[in-house]
Amino acid sequence: MDPTRRALLAAAALAPLARATGRLPTGPSAIPRISLAEWSFHRALQSGAMSHLDFAARARKEFGLEGVEYVNQFFADKGADFEYLSQMKKRAAEAGVASLLIMVDGEGALGAQDLAERRTAIENHFRWIAAAAYLGCHSVRVNVAGSGTPEEHAAQAADSLHRLAAVADRYGLDVIVENHGGLSSDGAWLSGVIRRADHPRVGTLPDFGNFSIGEGKSYDRYQGTQELIPFAKALSAKSYDFDEQGSETTIDYFRMAKIAVAAGYPGWVGVEYEGDRLSEAEGVRKTIELVRRAWTQASEAK
Repeated sequence: MDPTRRALLAAAALAPLARATGRLPTGPSAIPRISLAEWSFHRALQSGAMSHLDFAARARKEFGLEGVEYVNQFFADKGADFEYLSQMKKRAAEAGVASLLIMVDGEGALGAQDLAERRTAIENHFRWIAAAAYLGCHSVRVNVAGSGTPEEHAAQAADSLHRLAAVADRYGLDVIVENHGGLSSDGAWLSGVIRRADHPRVGTLPDFGNFSIGEGKSYDRYQGTQELIPFAKALSAKSYDFDEQGSETTIDYFRMAKIAVAAGYPGWVGVEYEGDRLSEAEGVRKTIELVRRAWTQASEAK
């Protein structure tokens, strides 16, 4: 049997249990539950100073967090290895941590013009849907890179998202898109793609920091977040650096929190430190503190 098919069938038996811990909304005006995005430790993981299998326990023991967001790059050859995935699941359970989503990169262009290329990209994502279902996640995060005119690109991406969502729905999973450079960082364009995909399982993962649309140009991050938040099934509090007061130096977190609270966003907020001045651990701590302060202020002001 094809390994991808076998992986999907194996995950199917566990899909009813997959939603047990990942979806615990806190209410639109409450301080959010905070999760840790694995990319925050990309330097340690890439250098070998930290093991992917230790990520969930570290999130809990060092930062007191109850949710984690995996990045497939750090277990790229293990997506259909259920012995390895069972270790991940066991480690998370022992730490008392919910596995929330897998950020999927490097599996092809879901917005490609060539139908065969697009079909391959769609099929490449199937094993990650299976892995996410097995781990108990609520979503897989995908990218919608592609080609053609903006209109052609949008149609192609929407078609791929709908097809992926039809598969993911069988496992109780959502397929969410992050603003991740190029056209995807144009909030109006990406929100249009989500509407065009026309599937309740398709949504967004607004990232506070990823609004570079290419050629040195950036989309307004607050407008983009405003446009994407109605479809959000996850949220990424990206950070790069902090001033002496503990505020992010390039992103107004209080303004971002106000947008999320006003929209009634009920889900987790994933902290993702991407700077290089502070240690990864210190950057994560400062981001957690800032998210709590910003959401407290936004909630009190509502």
